[in-house]
Amino acid sequence: MKAQLLVGLAAFASLAGVAVAGDDINTANGLAVTTRLWNDFGTSILNVDGTPRLQTTENYAKAGYGSWNVNEKFDAGTVGNYANKHIAYLSNNGGTSAMGLHSSQSWKIDLDIKISAPNGAPRKEGAIQIDNPRPGLGYTDEGRILVASDGEVAVFGGVMPFTGFGNVYTRNTTAHISFEFYAPGTVDAVLGAYRLIFTDAVTGVHDSGIKLWGASEPDGTKGFNEDTRLALVVQNQRNPFISDESDFMFSNITLVPAPGSLALMGFMGLAASRRRR
Repeated sequence: MKAQLLVGLAAFASLAGVAVAGDDINTANGLAVTTRLWNDFGTSILNVDGTPRLQTTENYAKAGYGSWNVNEKFDAGTVGNYANKHIAYLSNNGGTSAMGLHSSQSWKIDLDIKISAPNGAPRKEGAIQIDNPRPGLGYTDEGRILVASDGEVAVFGGVMPFTGFGNVYTRNTTAHISFEFYAPGTVDAVLGAYRLIFTDAVTGVHDSGIKLWGASEPDGTKGFNEDTRLALVVQNQRNPFISDESDFMFSNITLVPAPGSLALMGFMGLAASRRRR
């Protein structure tokens, strides 16, 4: 029996060893922010959490992650091509740098979002970005839990199964996002899964149900991989004929870790310790 336990622990340790590179989501304590990651409209007036930001790409740290406010104004006739993009990654060093998550840890993020804009178009969009590394393919797959000023709410990219709720967000109102990731082995023996519940002040509750990852990715991805990064994101286009503006308010942000196999590793370690006694 002792030999079987040791073999089991060794096998699990080999799997868990892949996971130790990432961080426990429970250690998040800030946002690593980059304004003007895209800067097609370099003369826009940008205020983040009430502070003017520069007209060039700028990185800065934000202690705490409970809220984030991005306000951007475009004068009529503002020259540019497509969009400006601003991003804030979860950090566990006070916002100095982005943190990567454990592939074996389940978690949930809840937040309120309000997009204020004079018109639904051109689109102002954002909410949550998920960067899922694909080391076997040599790139990072960008996923999005999208909320847009024209009302669209959807999940796509990052190897996530697609969810489209249609135009269910009511602009200039506060809605609630609840997104839960289930690590592989949690709700399915092999595949990871997610569930999005979007609650709008007018159109009500929209629930994706639990959606499983596909089983045929060429690099074997079955969920979020090691060091996946989680961020808030804002992306703004502008109407060139008016003084255009967008205001994104992210608030009441909470993170709920559900350790899954990390907890199992602790339990197995405890079992081994007891057996040694």
